[in-house]
Parts: sequence; structure tokens; C-alpha cells
Amino acid sequence: MREKQFGFTLLELIAVITILGVLSVVLFSRINAVGASRVQASRDDVIAALFFAQQLAMSRSNIQVTVSGTAIDVRENGASVKVDSNFYPLNMPTGISLNPSASTFTYDKLGRTTAGSIQIQTSDGAYSVNVNLETTGYAH
Repeated sequence: MREKQFGFTLLELIAVITILGVLSVVLFSRINAVGASRVQASRDDVIAALFFAQQLAMSRSNIQVTVSGTAIDVRENGASVKVDSNFYPLNMPTGISLNPSASTFTYDKLGRTTAGSIQIQTSDGAYSVNVNLETTGYAH
């Protein structure tokens, strides 16, 4: 008569270890990508604000973009511009900062401005990206 043996077979152990490995790779890749995705989303917001200011300057006068440490503001005659029901300034997500922390870009009627660069980075400095602004008003 055989005694009952308790435990797992080798096949069951290998299957569980494989599943845990796949899950850990998927979860850790998503956790690390959160900072990068926030920086990329902020970059898109900054470029959109610069493009909006350029288009607005070609139809109105005295348009400026002001960059602070955690926000970007499109202004007309010194007042924040209203878009639909929302006003600028556009605040960056928590943990995202803009450098230089204080700068202003003034647009003329042809959509031109001074050349410059805005660095967007996480507070820990792990992820960063630069937005370059050319004298033609083109931001990339």
C-alpha cells in the first residue's frame, strides 16, 4: 500500500514560477513608465500651449507665454486667456517641473518669438525632455 505524498509536482512549480515571472515583468515595466509618461504628456501640453499662443498671436495683439516652475500660462494683454470654460495657466502634474523656472516668450503678428528651450523633468530628475522653441515660433 502506498502512502500519500504531499507537495507539488515539478511541472506545477515551473508553471507557477513562469507565471510570476511574466507578471513581475509586466508590472515593473508599467511602474517605471509612469514617470516617463507624465513627462511626455506634459511635453505635449507645453507644445500645445506654445502652438496655441502662436496661432492666437496671428489674430490678436500682445500675446505672451509665461513659464513658471510648475505651470505654463498663455496671456493676452497681461491676463490669462480663457479657452472654452477653462483658463490658463495650465498646471503640470504633481512631480513635474519646468525649467527655466521663470521665462516669458512674446509673439508678434507673424507668430514669431525669441528662441528658447524649456526642460520638463520629474522631481527626482529620472526623466526629462526638452522643448525647443525657434524664432519662427515652431516648437518641437
